[in-house]
Amino acid sequence: MSHIITGRNIDASNVESEYFLPYQEKWILDDSMLRLAEKSVRIGWTYADAFKNVRKRLHHKKRDYLFTTKDQGTAIEYVETCKQFAQIYNVAKSIISHGIDEYKVPRFNDDGRDTGFTDVVKVGYIKFDNGSRIMAFSSNANALRAYGGDVGMDEYAFHPDAEALWAAGSGRTTWGFDLGVWSSHNGDSTKFSEFAHEAAAGVGGWSYYKVTMPDAIDQGLVEKINQVSGQSKTREAFLADCKTRARTEDIYQQEYMCNPRGGNSSIVPWMSITRCQEDYRIERVHFEHEQIVKDFGEFKENEKDARRKRIKDYLAQAFSGTLANIVRYKLGFDVAASGEGDLACVYVDEEKGGVLTNRALFTCRTEDWDFIEAVVFYFMDSLSDVVGAGDETGLGRQICWRLMQKYPNRFFGVNFASKKSEMGTLLMTQLQGGEKKFSKHEPDLASDYYAIQKVYINRKWVFKNGKNQLNEASHCDIAWAGGLSSYAASQKIDGGYSGSLC
Repeated sequence: MSHIITGRNIDASNVESEYFLPYQEKWILDDSMLRLAEKSVRIGWTYADAFKNVRKRLHHKKRDYLFTTKDQGTAIEYVETCKQFAQIYNVAKSIISHGIDEYKVPRFNDDGRDTGFTDVVKVGYIKFDNGSRIMAFSSNANALRAYGGDVGMDEYAFHPDAEALWAAGSGRTTWGFDLGVWSSHNGDSTKFSEFAHEAAAGVGGWSYYKVTMPDAIDQGLVEKINQVSGQSKTREAFLADCKTRARTEDIYQQEYMCNPRGGNSSIVPWMSITRCQEDYRIERVHFEHEQIVKDFGEFKENEKDARRKRIKDYLAQAFSGTLANIVRYKLGFDVAASGEGDLACVYVDEEKGGVLTNRALFTCRTEDWDFIEAVVFYFMDSLSDVVGAGDETGLGRQICWRLMQKYPNRFFGVNFASKKSEMGTLLMTQLQGGEKKFSKHEPDLASDYYAIQKVYINRKWVFKNGKNQLNEASHCDIAWAGGLSSYAASQKIDGGYSGSLC
């Protein structure tokens, strides 16, 4: 929610009621030690929290605010909003420095004890002349443990390890600091859902809020948005747009109506998926087994070389744009060999500035192992500056072993059966942070990512494959190939990993 405040005293008695909506005003003025809000998406909650904590830092010497959210981009955006409030209220002179810095923080074990190791984390910060600071992290429990101060946990239901984050953050209250937690829902088995049920029942010491989208509209949200944007939408049209964006009733209930749905939830909210879609075209090919036989012939050992040349010539033409670009590529290879079931996928991302953007996709359904092997070897041979990763579990073991032998430190085998949780968590973090891009002209890619279901069990996310509504052949095969590309991007090539993740 963009600001419209100009030239006012930050301590004016009516500033909250004049410029913020009633639910925002209550949050700003609430200094309870424990606060929790079940909230609809996009109603300006974090915006109000930024105002609250700029003013609070100015009122209290040497009292830090530790803001944690689901991704680095949102953390930095929070700091920028805080800086804007300081400028609006003519208190920017109280800021002695601001920016993004790297901090070394101790690494703690599950019992909260310092292991002696450190992690480097990026932190957005504002330092005030009275010694107070606002520090914004992506979800990192170790960072919270390293500092003291008031704590804010934004979109808490979407944190990869909410329990560890809670253990770290709640410990700050023992020293007299306060803690605020707010989020939309992400299934009914999250730590946030547990706290919300507790708070709604009046136990746990929470100061409790629940604001659905209709609640926010009743309190003037649409009029505020019209005032800022110059639009003239009616309340009814605005709510109808929310339902359209949600796409399904389950998404609408969970993200806009504060009603968690089911023990399993999608890997990220649909809104996060749509933010990853961009307006560009990719090179894409799909083969069914019959088409492979028609175009390249049946596999025969004595004709293997000639057949592979035909396959390579075809790929060189079909993916000419991708192959010609001299950029840094990451490749994910999800293995399957079936004429009727799962897809074999080669997923190619361009890596730039920490963001992975899909450029090419090859899929097929066949039991022709030689064809599958010829395809993935051709991509590894022909792409510029490429690092790949593949599912070496079961059927893919032989091909991935050969790839690792030919491309040491450039291709990594992943035991997907044992590492699916870690892979899914990596993919979830990238999708939430907008660091995994794909074409909006290939809507089944978005549907495939959204079909991955997650549930939090025994302090870790467990991922399952759901149904792709737009591509019945894929059982999240495309999305997991994308996840393998993300894993390839995470590897340290120089002096780092040199074998499979087992």
